[in-house]
Amino acid sequence: MKTKWLTVLLLFALLVPASCTTSQPGPPVISPSLPASLSFPTPAPVSAVIEAASASAPSADPFTLISQESLFATMEDLTAIQPYSGWRSSATEGEQEAIDYIAERLGEFEYLQGLGLELERQSFHVFTATELWETRLHLTVDGQEIEVPADGLRGHRDDIIKALRCDSDGTLNDSEPNPTVVEGPVVLARSADEINELAPAELEDRVLFVDYAAIDRAILGKREAAQIASNLVAKEPVGLVLVTRFSNKAGESHGTFVGDVSALNYVEKGTFPPILYVRLEDLGQAGIASWDDLTRVQAARLTWDADVFSPGTSANLAARIPSASLRASPGADPSEAVILGAHIDSPNSPGAMDNGSGSAILLEVARVLNEAQTQPETDLYLVWFGSEELGLYGSYHFVSTHQELLDRTLAMLQTDCLLRPLDGIEAYLNLITWSYGRLGDERLTWPDYLKSEADRRGVWIYAGNYYGVESDNTAFTGFDVPNANMIYMNYPEMEPIGGVHYAGHMHDPYDTVELAREVGDVLEQMAGVALAAALETGRDDPALRTARRPDRRALFVASHTEAVHMSPTTFTDLGMALAWEGFDVDLIPYGQAVTPADLEDADLTVVLPVVDYPSLAGNTDLYDEVWSMEEIASLEAHVAQGGLLVLTNSAHRLKYNNRVEDPNEDWGDVNSLATRFGVTYHDGVLEGTEARTRGMSPLVKGVEILKLAEANGVPFTVTRGRTLAQIDGEPVAALVDYGDSGGQVLVLADVGMLGNSGEEPINLPFWLNLARYARSR
Repeated sequence: MKTKWLTVLLLFALLVPASCTTSQPGPPVISPSLPASLSFPTPAPVSAVIEAASASAPSADPFTLISQESLFATMEDLTAIQPYSGWRSSATEGEQEAIDYIAERLGEFEYLQGLGLELERQSFHVFTATELWETRLHLTVDGQEIEVPADGLRGHRDDIIKALRCDSDGTLNDSEPNPTVVEGPVVLARSADEINELAPAELEDRVLFVDYAAIDRAILGKREAAQIASNLVAKEPVGLVLVTRFSNKAGESHGTFVGDVSALNYVEKGTFPPILYVRLEDLGQAGIASWDDLTRVQAARLTWDADVFSPGTSANLAARIPSASLRASPGADPSEAVILGAHIDSPNSPGAMDNGSGSAILLEVARVLNEAQTQPETDLYLVWFGSEELGLYGSYHFVSTHQELLDRTLAMLQTDCLLRPLDGIEAYLNLITWSYGRLGDERLTWPDYLKSEADRRGVWIYAGNYYGVESDNTAFTGFDVPNANMIYMNYPEMEPIGGVHYAGHMHDPYDTVELAREVGDVLEQMAGVALAAALETGRDDPALRTARRPDRRALFVASHTEAVHMSPTTFTDLGMALAWEGFDVDLIPYGQAVTPADLEDADLTVVLPVVDYPSLAGNTDLYDEVWSMEEIASLEAHVAQGGLLVLTNSAHRLKYNNRVEDPNEDWGDVNSLATRFGVTYHDGVLEGTEARTRGMSPLVKGVEILKLAEANGVPFTVTRGRTLAQIDGEPVAALVDYGDSGGQVLVLADVGMLGNSGEEPINLPFWLNLARYARSR
C-alpha cells in the first residue's frame, strides 16, 4: 500500500512501433524456456555490482568499461519500484521515485561532478493519470486465506469518463484513502464461450476469474476482444480477476496490454467492478500452478484503491555533461550538443526492457565516462523522459522548452528499447528515423553514421526510415534535429503475428530482468552504440542536417496551448517543410507569454489554439487559459508592422495523427485577438474533412484540396479578405490584409490543417507554398 499525496494534484494510443523494410537477420538468439520462478528478487546493492565491474576493467578505454552486470543492476532497481502497485507508470509516484533514483545515482559520480554536471528536473502536465494506491488479492484455498501479488488497471489515457471506471470512488482528483473491498465465491471462465454462457444471476456476489487470453486483443484483434470484454462487463460480477500465463510461442497469450490499454479500454457502456490482474506464476504460494488448480480456490477478496487525476503531473530529468571545449575556454559560447534519451516510465508493468533498458543505458554511459574520466567533445545531454507511454508528453515538453539547445544539437539518439523476441524470431538492432524523403532527400545521415561506428566495433545495425511516430525521438523531427530510435526487433516478422509489443514482450507483466538477461549481449551492444554517439559524434563533427542552413525564422506561439501534441512536435511534415525552405523552426512554450522581442525577427508567426487540460468532462474551474492584453497588443503590432501571422483554432484537443479527443471549451478565446483583424470564430463545427481551394493566391498554387481533422474546424467570418478554401460555402482558409506596411493574417478554421492523419500528407504542397510565400514577402 502506498502513502497518498495529501494535496490533490491540480497540475497535470499506443505508439506505433518502428517500421522496417528489410528482414536482414542479426545475431542469433537463445530460445527461452519458462523460468521456474518469475519473482522480483531484491537486487544486490548497485555500488557493489559497479565496484566488481570496475575491478575487472582491463583498461581506461571507455568502451571496455561497459558492464552487463552494472546495466542489469540498474534494471533490477528500476523494476523494484512500486511492484504490483503501478510500477513506474506515467505520472505516478513510481515514475517520480524512478527519477529520484536516477538523480541520486548521478550524484555519486565525482569526476562528472567536478566537470560541472548539471541536473534539470522539469514538471509538466499530462491529460490524465491513474494512481494505484492499493491492489491486493487474498485467496481462500483449503480453508486458508493467502495473499498473492496483484496489480490493477490504468485508466483510459484520453477519455475522463472511461478513465473514472478505474477510479475506486469514481471521483476525479480525489486522493483520499477510500479502498473498495469485495469478496465472494470464485467462478472461472477460460474462453469467450464460457463467458457467454454465464448468466448475471450466476455471478451475483461472486468474483469472476478470467483467463486473459479470452480478451487478449494482441491475439484476437481489437474489435473481437472489445466485444468479448463488453460482454464480460455486462455480466456484472462483484469483482474481476484477469489471469495471465507466460509463453514465448507465437499465437499464445502472455498478457500483452493487460495493465494498460487492454480490450476493457474499448468497452463503451457499463461500469467496472474492482478489477485486478495476476500472473499465474505468482500463485505458487497458494498452491496454484495451473489453470486447473484454480478450481481449489474457494473464495477471493479484492482490495482496490485507485484515483484518476486530470490533469496529472509528470516529470523529466536532464543531465548536462559540459564539453571539453568549455573546459578549455570557460568563457566560451555553448558548444554543439548531443542528446541521448530514454523514457523512465513503464506501461503499468515491471518495464525491465520497456524502457528500463534505455534508462539503464543512459546511466551506464554516465558511469563509464565517470570511471574512465573522459569528457565528451560536445555538451552531452542525458534525458530521462516521463510519460512516454501516455503519448510522448515528456519529450514533447522537453523540446518545447529547449529551443536554443535544439539549434546547436548535432543529433539525438533515443534508446527504446531492448526486446525478448518470441521463439523462432531472429531480431536485430535497428536505428529508425524520419527522413526528408517526402521532400526529395532519402538520406539517413544520423543512422548511417552510427551504423558505421557500430560496424567498426563488430555490431551489425539496420538503418531504416519510418514516416510515423516512433518514440521520444520523433519529438525532435519537426525542429530539424537529426534523430533516431534504437530498438532490438524484427518488424517484418513481428508485425504479422500481433505486432512488436506482443512479439517482443513489451507492455506485458513478463517484461522482467530475468527475461532481459537472455539477451544481455544485445543490451551491452546497445550501450556501446549509445556511448559511441556520446563520444565519437563530437570528435568527428559529421554533417548530419539534411535541410539547408536556415536564414529565415518561423515562430510557433504556444503560450496558451497546453496540449503538447498541437505544435511542430506533431506537425512533423510541416516543420520539415519549413526547414527544407530555409526556416529555423522555433516555439514559444506553454506558460511563457509572447513578447515583442520574440516576434522581432519572425518571418512567419503561427498562433496556436488556446487549449488547456481542464475539460468539460473534468473540472474547468481548476484554471483557464486566456490571452493577455499585452500579448494581443504585441501580436497586433507585429502584423501592423508587416508581419505574416497564421491564426488557428480547434474544436477539440488533438493528439498525434490528428486524432480528435475531448471538446475544446476554449475555442472562443482566440476572438480577443482575431477581432483585431476583422475575424470572428463562431460556435459550431464544420462538417467534412476536405476543403476545395479557390482563387489564384500563391498559397494555394497547385493545391486542389486541403485536409482537415475530422469534425474539428471552427466556422469563422471575415469582414474583409480573400477566401482561399471552403467547405459547402463556409470559409476554411482566408487571407486578410492588415495595416499599411503589408501585414497579413492567414486564417485557418482548423489547426489540424497543419498536421496529418498518419497517411501521406495531402497538405504538404500547401505547407511548402506557405514557406515560400513567407520567404518572398
